[in-house]
Amino acid sequence: MNKNAQIKFASQALGCKTNQYEMDALNNEAAAAGFQVVPADEFADVYVLNSCTVTAEAGRKCRQMLRRYRKQNPDALIVCSGCHSELYDLGSLCDLAIGTVGRSHLLNKIKRKLEEKRNSNEKSGQVESLVFDRGNPLWSQYEELPGTAFPEETRAYLKIQDGCDNHCSYCATTMARGPARSRKVEAILCEAEKLVAAGYGELVLTGTNLNSYACDWRKDPEAPTLIDLLEDLNQIPGLIRLRLSSLDAAGIITDEFMRRYAKLDRACPHFHLSLQSGSDNILRSMRRRDTRSSFREAVGIIRKYLPEAGLSTDIIVGFPGETEQDFQDTLDFCEEMEFMRIHVFRFSRRENTAAYAMTDQVPGDVKRERAGRMHDMAETLARRAIDKRLGQSRSVLAEREDEQGRWHGYTEDYLPAIVEPDTLVSISRGDLLQVRLCEREDSFVIAAVSD
Repeated sequence: MNKNAQIKFASQALGCKTNQYEMDALNNEAAAAGFQVVPADEFADVYVLNSCTVTAEAGRKCRQMLRRYRKQNPDALIVCSGCHSELYDLGSLCDLAIGTVGRSHLLNKIKRKLEEKRNSNEKSGQVESLVFDRGNPLWSQYEELPGTAFPEETRAYLKIQDGCDNHCSYCATTMARGPARSRKVEAILCEAEKLVAAGYGELVLTGTNLNSYACDWRKDPEAPTLIDLLEDLNQIPGLIRLRLSSLDAAGIITDEFMRRYAKLDRACPHFHLSLQSGSDNILRSMRRRDTRSSFREAVGIIRKYLPEAGLSTDIIVGFPGETEQDFQDTLDFCEEMEFMRIHVFRFSRRENTAAYAMTDQVPGDVKRERAGRMHDMAETLARRAIDKRLGQSRSVLAEREDEQGRWHGYTEDYLPAIVEPDTLVSISRGDLLQVRLCEREDSFVIAAVSD
């Protein structure tokens, strides 16, 4: 009998889609090794948390979750990995700490720690750290994870790169994830084919900075680019949809890129472009590569080739030095760009970043008030985007059924949709439904299956 069969294994990811991909891959590897994979809010013998450090609140939540695991099972092996674990000493809260590299060996290390516990009959023994210094070769190459990232949802994340070289003044993720490095096309296509064969109809490409894909191969004129990769993925038999998780507009959205992208029949007409601020003054302070003008130009190119494309973005409010006029410029620019979805963040000081030491910090009450106004703008634009599209046809990937028999999912341009039940149509999870957009219900669009 497999000695792991009685061991309950739980994991949880905080933060970004990349973190979730990494835990999906670890769960699959653990299941293949015979562990019982259980939800993280249940009793388990092993808890693994993939941590986030993008804000101070994310770090606080990470520590809170580690304490909760210890309370759920005081004898459990507690493991923390990821960005927050890379930058901070969490030894008092876990038994095994690992950062953002070396995780291809994580499950084997967990198995050894469990064996040590069994042999010593002690609770958890000495805290062990697997945080590697920057001289380790793992920081210069993309690290393949042993397990395929089979998620519980209908869509699957597919990681294609790690790290970032941009050094935005507010961002701790660059420090935690290290330099940009790209995954080989062969490995990406192999995992993509496994995911599609397993029934995942939509693949979402993710990474620390998708713009950086292939940047480490620049000296090779034959090296593939991001659009080359997308064209290869588009040919996988059985793939329904292909989506990009997030891009910076600068340097990637060109006529050549969009001309080729628009020809891909499985690539979704949706772009999440990380703006962060609509003020040129603040963009300079953030060390962003975009300006209002360059961002506007990129959006114009997208709509030249895909007029109905949906656009979403991230906005940070209350960055040091942000005046009321800077904030108003951001509100006006978001309205001009007609974003259908805005993720709003209040600026959070992260140690060792350039923005941490800036003297003109915005008071907390001002950040809260501006975040509220930006949320109001986001809701207005989301409703406006739906109203603009009513009466049009779309496709919806059926993801979950509610108690009323309605199916929830997203259109190809990323509108959250609710499809009304149809007695003449049998619907199953993962089906691609052809629908007509009928009416708006708050920030959702109500759709009916097309005849």
